[in-house]
Amino acid sequence: MISQKSRYGSPTRMPSRRSFIIISFVAVSLLVLLYTSRRLGSWTYDEAYPPHPHSDPHKSQHAPQGQPNGKTQQHDPYDDDYPTNYTDVKTVHVPQDEPSKLAADPLCEGFPDTSKILLVMKTGASESFARVPTQMMTMLRCLPDYLIFSDMAQDIGGEHIYDSLDTVLPQAMEGNSDFDLYRRQKWCQVDQENCNKLGNPAKEGWNLDKYKNVHIAEKTFKMRPNYDWYLFVDADTYVLWPGIVEWTKKLNPSKKVYLGSVTLINNYGFGHGGSGYMVSKAAMAQFVGGDKKVGNKWDERAHNECCGDYIFSMALEKETGVRVQQMWPTINGEKPATLPFGPNHWCHPIVTMHHMNAEEINAFWQFERKRMVAESRAGRPLRPIVIRDIFDEFLKPKLTETREDWDNAADNIYYLDLSDPKHKWEDWQINRMKSKEKLNDLEKKAHLSFKDCAAACKSVGINECFQYRYQGGACSFSKAFLLGKPVRKAEHDKDRIYSGWDVDKIKKWIGEQKPCDEIRWPQVH
Repeated sequence: MISQKSRYGSPTRMPSRRSFIIISFVAVSLLVLLYTSRRLGSWTYDEAYPPHPHSDPHKSQHAPQGQPNGKTQQHDPYDDDYPTNYTDVKTVHVPQDEPSKLAADPLCEGFPDTSKILLVMKTGASESFARVPTQMMTMLRCLPDYLIFSDMAQDIGGEHIYDSLDTVLPQAMEGNSDFDLYRRQKWCQVDQENCNKLGNPAKEGWNLDKYKNVHIAEKTFKMRPNYDWYLFVDADTYVLWPGIVEWTKKLNPSKKVYLGSVTLINNYGFGHGGSGYMVSKAAMAQFVGGDKKVGNKWDERAHNECCGDYIFSMALEKETGVRVQQMWPTINGEKPATLPFGPNHWCHPIVTMHHMNAEEINAFWQFERKRMVAESRAGRPLRPIVIRDIFDEFLKPKLTETREDWDNAADNIYYLDLSDPKHKWEDWQINRMKSKEKLNDLEKKAHLSFKDCAAACKSVGINECFQYRYQGGACSFSKAFLLGKPVRKAEHDKDRIYSGWDVDKIKKWIGEQKPCDEIRWPQVH
């Protein structure tokens, strides 16, 4: 190579052929990168990503300047911590004749029109990340609109969770240990799971929960006043939408109506919150319409009561005169593994189930999806699910004669040896014993062993025993059949739980039933 003097007198080299190639490659790369960045800068968010399933079909696809995605900024009047630039992407009461972006989601094929029903879900910050994501991926994903309330404002997967307690009276909170969890959650500077180790979130969450229900109803109607029906559920409740949509078509939202699965406290009936309860627009308007601050009327009293659904019922009756109507088993507090099948649970339509964990919610969602897609592609109307359908899918394939270390919850009729001093039976078990005068020879020996318990079950009629359970000298029968759950194996064999099913009797009973062709909805007055 030929050396030259640089401008400053230092020796330099002429570039080699290899160096020239490298320099040329870098230059070309820079030109390509510049061109690509200009193209990227011309893309909009809506072009790069598919629409969110809850985005508003009324909004333009082209965003006005200063408003991303064309969505207007909305401020929640109830949440001072709610950022003023947060975009609420939910629609508000999408009319039936409007095109829905939900059609873009293949998992929503065949999903019914839910535009007249608002789902209102209640959770707690100590459990929200364990429960809400599964609901969002399944039951909630095809809804055009819904609200989720908790005991702390949160955001989960882009979904805003509203604080239901931020309008509770300060004097109701001050010095009240029921709000220890609420205060600790606001104090926590890391994840809630770590902060919860400082207390007992299960017990504290229960104490705090009773303050929520009336405030949730009040906030809901303030934010979404134009729905015909308001369905309130817990975060472990599953809603069967084809059924509830079909049912509400037969009901009048202009009548003051409160529907639920009735539970009693002090002989006062109310809609069980876990099963879900539904309130008409007319009842909601009189209950929490305007600026009556109904929630605050119950803030201080709630400290001395047990449950938020109980308080909700009392508050609703005081403001409107409306009492709950019994809708069981259509509104139901069980799930597929604990749902009793038989004469009282067979051709009844069902719209809610409770205590569903993430795996169970996913399994039922898959079951519903198969039905919806098949009926949609065949051009047939989707028949609401009845309880027999759940048996066919979830219990029939698992039905067997016996299971060890398993509790099938058989407890309608008991056979006990009251003469044995080693056993101390509960009063409710003794009260469910069959009188000695009515026992056959096999029933008289039912308490001796699991084998004797099984023989006694098979010796009686269908109306007395579909399944049986045995543990430590107690034999019990059930007038329905269900799956139940596994239990830990006891240290001693005499304490183990054994469950059995009279499969022949169950099959015989099912074979005698007529097809569930006609859907018989519970009577609403």
